[in-house]
Amino acid sequence: MNQEIELLAPCGTHEAFLAAIENGANAVYLGGKLFNARANANNFELSELKEMVQYAHLRGVKIHVTMNTLLGNDELNNALSFAYDLYHIGVDAIIVQDLGLARILHQYLPNLELHASTQMTIHNLEGVNELKKLGFKRVVLARELSLEEIKYICDHTDIDIEIFVHGALCISYSGQCLMSSMIGDRSGNRGKCAQPCRLPYSLLKNDQEIKKGYLLSPKDLSMLDSLVSLPNVKSLKIEGRMKSPEYVAVTVSTYRKYLDQLKNNQFLNIDENDKQDLAQIFNRGGFTSAYLEEKQGASMMSYERPKNWGVYIGKVIEYDGKRYIRVSNASKLNIGDGIEIVNASSAFPSTIISEIKNDQIGRIHGSIHPGDLVYKTSDKELLKKAKETYSRNSTRKTPIQVKINIEKSKPITIQMNDHVYQSQIIAESAQKKPITKEDIIKHFSKTGETPFQISSLEVVLDDNLFLPVSVINEIRRNALSYFESHFLNTREVLVKETLPLTRSHSLKENPTVSLFAKNLTEELMKLNNVTSLYIPLKEVIMKEELFIKMPFQKYIVFPTITKENYAKLIKRNIKHLSTICDGFVLSNIGQLEYVKNISTNLIANDTWNVFNNYTIQSLKELGFEKVILSSELTKEQINSLSSTIPLEYTVYGYQVVMTSEHCPIGSIAGDFHKNHPCSKPCLKNDCYYLKDRLGMKFRVISDNIDCQSQIYNSKITSIESKDLNVNSIRINLLDEKPDMIQQIIDTHLKGNKLSGEEYTNGHINRPV
Repeated sequence: MNQEIELLAPCGTHEAFLAAIENGANAVYLGGKLFNARANANNFELSELKEMVQYAHLRGVKIHVTMNTLLGNDELNNALSFAYDLYHIGVDAIIVQDLGLARILHQYLPNLELHASTQMTIHNLEGVNELKKLGFKRVVLARELSLEEIKYICDHTDIDIEIFVHGALCISYSGQCLMSSMIGDRSGNRGKCAQPCRLPYSLLKNDQEIKKGYLLSPKDLSMLDSLVSLPNVKSLKIEGRMKSPEYVAVTVSTYRKYLDQLKNNQFLNIDENDKQDLAQIFNRGGFTSAYLEEKQGASMMSYERPKNWGVYIGKVIEYDGKRYIRVSNASKLNIGDGIEIVNASSAFPSTIISEIKNDQIGRIHGSIHPGDLVYKTSDKELLKKAKETYSRNSTRKTPIQVKINIEKSKPITIQMNDHVYQSQIIAESAQKKPITKEDIIKHFSKTGETPFQISSLEVVLDDNLFLPVSVINEIRRNALSYFESHFLNTREVLVKETLPLTRSHSLKENPTVSLFAKNLTEELMKLNNVTSLYIPLKEVIMKEELFIKMPFQKYIVFPTITKENYAKLIKRNIKHLSTICDGFVLSNIGQLEYVKNISTNLIANDTWNVFNNYTIQSLKELGFEKVILSSELTKEQINSLSSTIPLEYTVYGYQVVMTSEHCPIGSIAGDFHKNHPCSKPCLKNDCYYLKDRLGMKFRVISDNIDCQSQIYNSKITSIESKDLNVNSIRINLLDEKPDMIQQIIDTHLKGNKLSGEEYTNGHINRPV
């Protein structure tokens, strides 16, 4: 295990900040009022951040600030100005998602440490290495990796690696989820996710319901049992900037306890009471190891309900129909605890216990019956203990090494770590009893309410000298005050620079058409007015002869995620594939490694989430000849872009709203869970949908190469491209009938769109 491993805690409020520090976090991550992926958290003003940085640094704790959203051209100058402010107040790192923002920060603030957010979807060594070249000091890996994959990355790079250790999981790869954006205008890429994954759905197989529940809602991650197998990562991250300070206190203190045991080479024996506390403070039907050991299928999901379950207590024995219930194991409940009754109704009765009479508990009302399950959703005593850790005066201290020199006829000097304080006081010759080293140590060791604790104290003392106790105390206070003022990081004050003005390029006339076809068929050969054809890698390998016959510029599209099987497939075939196509559409930065020795044309897919000029320029410098813009851009934002390479925008098709390592089809229709292998229903020709509470149906398609799934929007995007400042428009085909495809192409080539209830404008007129 890495001896310098960092425990990184979330802070959405000032109380959570104190809870993190007092319970042993090595670093905290938090957001300012702008540009962070938790816009609904109680984020902090710059003045607050400055005080928090100083408070944390005096206690040996680092501050990482999140600026991990996508940014438009009109936001970049404000983002740069904010980054200057963060640099000046001494933050230790900035976490970013936007490749353009990263480029700007590396150029203008080269000494500011950059961390790559998990929303950059980095899931392999190749991606880590590319980000290192771009100036990143740390990468937060995707949550979907196994311990083996994490270990391989750590063993083959010297860049810092951060992984999630505890907390909520996204069902989609972070950075590749547009579901909240497309159905509700609240984009996760802009910090406003509405969490549609926590809503109820039904899984339909050929329009027949086979299961309903919270089918996209995972349990929370817990790595407590996996700490002994931990790869050599730099940082362990607890998720939860929207959680309570009590949650932060309990999770941080628990992981601190066992990380300290590992650091001291102690046998790791997890106390069941600690597991119980973690579950009590927040869980969704227990915890999951997610993908750390192997895929869990249905075992990692919380199908029954998506919120905090609490801890199971027992069953209802009797209910008087008014306010009292009798519960088995009632001795585990106390006044002030919260309980919830789980039964067949949709609204579970709940209460904070205000009365206990013998074995009867009150007051509670609702549809309650004998046999209903009783869960303790909050524990008053646990919350009280957690709150005490951050409500008292700070007990977190920074250890310092002190050396005191008291010599005849010389000013007294105190060295604290690397800083030296020189007092104007000179010790007098002793008239009676001279002062001893023991006297100095006794009075100088008292650091009081300062944030320091003396770990070692060396005294150099000449013979027969005297100092009054009051003077020793005064010297100590002055020395510690001097040390505190010099202990904080000081950075040079930089004059803020602004980004040069950019102009949008001139309006393009007669944009060309690029056609993405999920399925490669002979009918495609008959199409007119198509310039470029994009075909998925898997289809090309299965239907190579047909692909070669296609009478268009032909590009092979790499999948969004290239884990083990896809990576092997690409590496084994890349040289040959380059001879039968005009280029490749890359979907992730890690895929650049696969084509680095291939002379070919490269297109950046819309999965890169391109939002601004600087990201486009970065991609050009990485070797791309064309960029497909983010589907979350509006027409106004698109027309503000300036580029010396062609730009493309998707004007038609079912939008992929989630790319997931979890497969709803396999987990439900295939009965896949940790004790049962998947029966591989994806190999059959059935059609699957997730239907939401409004009756909207979202197509689900599995990919059996690396066993992943994609969920498609319930409506077809169809956008007018008139006055849209792009070089080409993209049309995505899923399973449209052949006689409709040419009509779709011709309609959009004229700049028009298709209309009807089944269509949506996407974000072309509604910003996120």
